[in-house]
Parts: sequence; structure tokens; C-alpha cells
Amino acid sequence: MGEMTTTQAVRAYETHPNVLNRLILMGRLEARKNADGRWLISRESLERWNRQRVRRVPKESCGAAVAVTA
Repeated sequence: MGEMTTTQAVRAYETHPNVLNRLILMGRLEARKNADGRWLISRESLERWNRQRVRRVPKESCGAAVAVTA
């Protein structure tokens, strides 16, 4: 099972960290805390949530962090 930290999910799915935290606390996203006390969110639940969103992120940008060139 693949997992992402909240920071990785924010970058990959272009959303605000508070949105993800609320979804975790409401039980919409499957997550657990690691030894450092950070949330690890399952990729499957993030994909399920992304499919139901109005503002979806394209599939190719979800798999890896988006690189920004200046």
C-alpha cells in the first residue's frame, strides 16, 4: 500500500493542508500517524477523493512531485 505525507499530497493534488486534515478527521481519507507524529495518507484513498473532486488534478501529475522550472 502506497502512502504519502500531507506535504507530498498537498503538492501532488494542489490543495490546502487544512483540507486534507479535515478529510482525515472526518474519516474520508485513510491515514495513520508515523513515529514523527505526521499523517501518512494512503494513495488509494487520495485517488478515490480526487476522482470525486470538482477540481481534479490530471493523472500524470499525481504520481510524482511537480517540478517547477524558472
